[in-house]
Amino acid sequence: MACSPPRKDPNNSFPYIEPTIRHAAGVMITIIAVLLYFYEDYRLILLGCLLFISINLFQSYVTRFCIIERTLKALGFRCELDEIRTLNEKVLRSASIQNNYMETLNLLNEAVIEILPDGSILKASDGWLRFINQNPSDEPESRQSIIDFIHHSDKPQLLKTLKNITSSDEKVHHARFRLTGSDHKNPETEHWIGAKFMLEEQANDGPHIRGVLQDITEAYLQEKQVKHMATHDALTGLPNRVLLDQTMEYALAQARRNKNLLGVLFIDLDNFKQVNDKHGHKAGDNLLISVSRIMQQRLRESDMLARWGGDEFVIILPEISGPSDLKKVAESLMEKLQIELAEESFDNIVTLSIGGALFPENGDNAESLLVQADKALYAAKDRGRNNVQIYSELRDNIAGYDDFDITGRFTEIVKNGGIQVFYQPIVLSSNNEICGYEALARWHDEKHGWVSPGVFIAMAENLGLIHDLGHQILKQALEDFSSVSINNSLILSINLSSQQLTQTGFVSSLHTLIQSYGIKPQQLKFEVTESLALIDITRVKDTLQSLRNLGFWLSLDDFGTGYSSLSNLHNLPVHELKIDMSFVQRFNNKDGRIMLETIVNMGHSLDMKLVAEGIETQACVQAMTELGIEKLQGYYFGKPVPSDEAFG
Repeated sequence: MACSPPRKDPNNSFPYIEPTIRHAAGVMITIIAVLLYFYEDYRLILLGCLLFISINLFQSYVTRFCIIERTLKALGFRCELDEIRTLNEKVLRSASIQNNYMETLNLLNEAVIEILPDGSILKASDGWLRFINQNPSDEPESRQSIIDFIHHSDKPQLLKTLKNITSSDEKVHHARFRLTGSDHKNPETEHWIGAKFMLEEQANDGPHIRGVLQDITEAYLQEKQVKHMATHDALTGLPNRVLLDQTMEYALAQARRNKNLLGVLFIDLDNFKQVNDKHGHKAGDNLLISVSRIMQQRLRESDMLARWGGDEFVIILPEISGPSDLKKVAESLMEKLQIELAEESFDNIVTLSIGGALFPENGDNAESLLVQADKALYAAKDRGRNNVQIYSELRDNIAGYDDFDITGRFTEIVKNGGIQVFYQPIVLSSNNEICGYEALARWHDEKHGWVSPGVFIAMAENLGLIHDLGHQILKQALEDFSSVSINNSLILSINLSSQQLTQTGFVSSLHTLIQSYGIKPQQLKFEVTESLALIDITRVKDTLQSLRNLGFWLSLDDFGTGYSSLSNLHNLPVHELKIDMSFVQRFNNKDGRIMLETIVNMGHSLDMKLVAEGIETQACVQAMTELGIEKLQGYYFGKPVPSDEAFG
């Protein structure tokens, strides 16, 4: 904008301003000069903003306006009005962008904050204010700290995270914490925040930390629910075998450290089948729930009651004083159960058979303790049921122990090849036709009848016989299957132990063995439990990959009990997932159905087939088929039977 010079008046510093507003303009210019003097780094911006505001404010009075020579020269500037106007437009445009950015942030569910390493909040979007239930229009009396709004249990960890940000080379730091007022005992009050923090450039008051915060309460509670479902029994709400194993290991570690005794009780409901047969499964379920509640009430807070499966329970008793104390606890459970079940109108035929074992006297690990407690339980049943037997007392009674201890006979049976192999059918869900069999070990003792596989397999591991047992089962299964494998599309499933998978030369010797029976690799499927595969995933993966390269089918057994992550599952070269029966039997429960759908979707996304085991009813068959599970196995289709019945 061009300026025509007026007549100069040496006493007039503002010759271009209308006389009627000359005084006001002088005040405005003085303010600008002062601001520019103290805020040197922002002279140009302030000049542009304030001077343009002045011009617009007085534009109706300005007749001709040029740069005020004397004043601006004193400030060291030479500008024309167009330049100031352009600069001001840029500033306003920048401010508009900033305002739009903040408005967008305020619309998001997430919160954006800028803080100091001690947690002091410098800036925060409206999302943060919503998190802490503050109104955006309410100005805080003083600078707030994010720590003031964090649950007391989570403050130390968050402070540690913020401190690490300033000294770590990592760009992004993650944190998870609760806000004040959260109570884990009341899910409705829990408020969980997931945060990502990163270090900003240094400022005059030190390093700044920028954080993006998200309300993860719903996702956290869902994760918590899934974990609970994986570790607790759906019917009784008690811990299941997964959580029992974890708790047992922890309790044993504590007992070793403190040199204390630890007791284990194995409990079986007598005549439970009669209740089911007479009154139906609903009555049986109600009985199990009542028994769980009654026993739980009798135990200490430090004790743990878990449902082993069916009508069997296990109790862990830390800091027990000895066999007599263990027996006293068991007898009090029996007495309390008998009284309260009578009050609830359950049949008086329901009693308890209980076996007990002590650490370290009867075993120094979880498996051996459970085996000894299970032996004592069988002794209690052999002695007429409705009684308690402690393993220590059985050992002290030589005559009774000679009749009870089956370890010697088992060792002889394994070395002489006396373990039998039974076969259970696996069917296609599409047409219920048999597509294969699973080989299962069975042992009939001359004095105790059929012994649970869980008992004698654990016994084989304790006695160092698991390799011999596994090799014997493998050879017997191959021999039985060789007679029907020719021109047959059936697939035989065989379980592998950890010793077999980690044995040097196992794959090559296995390949040679099956060739001697005329069986092709494509006719065999090897099952590995999920927990076993995760113990030494690198080594197990290499063995499984070698088996797959030869053409064998591979299945991950008991899936859902080993906490496989998606990445671990993706790394295992298996063809199918075998869903553990503890999940399958929850099919008519809403939460159980969600869990099954998750497993099925995960398997199919990795191009894996699925097998559901533990099928016992037509309703379960229909549910599994609707979920898209390809194969089914369970008593509904057939119990394990000898080879002549399976293949005859």
